[in-house]
Amino acid sequence: MKKKGLILVMICILAVTFLAVGCNKYKQDAIPTDNLQGAEVSSNGGLAVKVGKYLYYINGYASQTGENTFGETVKGAIARVELDANGAPIMSTNVIVVPKNIYNSEKTSGLVVMGDYIYFTSPSDKKNGKGEAKTEEMFLMRAKLDGTDIKVIAEFDDYTTTYRVTPNGNVVYLNKDGELHNIDLGTKKFKDKLVAEDVTAKLFGDYDDNANAMSNTVFFTKAAANDNDSHNEVWKYTAGDDGASKVFDGKGSYNGKALEHDKGYTITLKDVQYVGEKARLIYSKSDAGSNKKSTGDYAYDFDGSFAFDWTKEVRYSMGKNYTSIYFLNNGEILTVDGSGVYFTKDATPVIEKASITVVSVEETDTAVYVYYLASNVLYKIQVLAKNAGVYTVNIGSAETYFNSSFDSSWLSIDKVDNLIVFFNSKALNNTYVLDLSKVESRNVNTLIASQLGIFSDADVIEMLEKVEGEEEE
Repeated sequence: MKKKGLILVMICILAVTFLAVGCNKYKQDAIPTDNLQGAEVSSNGGLAVKVGKYLYYINGYASQTGENTFGETVKGAIARVELDANGAPIMSTNVIVVPKNIYNSEKTSGLVVMGDYIYFTSPSDKKNGKGEAKTEEMFLMRAKLDGTDIKVIAEFDDYTTTYRVTPNGNVVYLNKDGELHNIDLGTKKFKDKLVAEDVTAKLFGDYDDNANAMSNTVFFTKAAANDNDSHNEVWKYTAGDDGASKVFDGKGSYNGKALEHDKGYTITLKDVQYVGEKARLIYSKSDAGSNKKSTGDYAYDFDGSFAFDWTKEVRYSMGKNYTSIYFLNNGEILTVDGSGVYFTKDATPVIEKASITVVSVEETDTAVYVYYLASNVLYKIQVLAKNAGVYTVNIGSAETYFNSSFDSSWLSIDKVDNLIVFFNSKALNNTYVLDLSKVESRNVNTLIASQLGIFSDADVIEMLEKVEGEEEE
């Protein structure tokens, strides 16, 4: 009897130990961190995000199959560095916060900070029947900003699922089957519910103004209820609600006489920007007519009622579509297409160059500047002058601000205030940084980026071997 009792006790101890290990799979001590409650968050959603005096960043691009053992992962992990009063990294403060490989294939899915947590995706560390990690599957996860309380929120079969973390404590995601779901982050097991089916396209806004209540709402499109109709419908879902609702459609929401084609419009969602307490939905329209008179870009400002009045719709282009639209402080706009950038007030080209990517538009009291990428080089150029709120075309010379080689297999360069953070393709895709405030016009020495990330032991060895090989040559 004593032996049986001892065995039972040992089984119980082993069971408790097993459960503890299982529950604490991602357990680690807290990284010393200042109180960040109410701290300003900038550049959410990309390679790096600033939270108060800290810069959180992905410590190199390790790819889908990179080292992913919790506690051992360096490359691809979430790292953090403190910034000085001028916004420059204090390298002695560099530390790994979440030692797990951060990866996605969607270029809009990077690091997201909301409240006390940082959200990210990682390859699954579950094993298949052969004992191999299921790296083709994806975990959506979060951790506190001090690296504790790391949890898996949801698991997906691949990396096609896109998501948005909302300020009101939810995650809204769209999977490959056209299903829109909501995860309640306030529930113990992250309750997941289906809120819409047969979604044809979704629009998740940038994380640029989470103070706006409208940023809890996502827009999406569905085909018309009648299969024979050629128009489609625009719907909205506010995170946490029981269900979604139709906002307007490409036919019935317009006065019949106002339709440029009697079969209505096909609407394509392009962007949403927050203006005051409203959400400005930007979209394009087309129709089934031979002349396609409706082709162009439009916008509508929605308030909390989400009522649509077609007479208040604003049209921005005729017969063409822009890649993006940037709204200036007084309502004027800069538009981007495949040929350059335009000041649309009088359709004046301010940058005439094909195949460019606008990184940001910056507006001061006296001028408007555009940062843009062309052939992997970042340029800055003044395009407008400002005087008492009035804009005039005033084009300066394009100045080179960044010309390092970077990897964009997943995330491209990220501009965080005056810092350019990127995966350096000439340094095994480790993370580097360039401080734009120290760049001097026509001084190439000021364009040299410096190492930001923490090299893994394997990368240190490979870099040394690479240098030795070059010296021997």
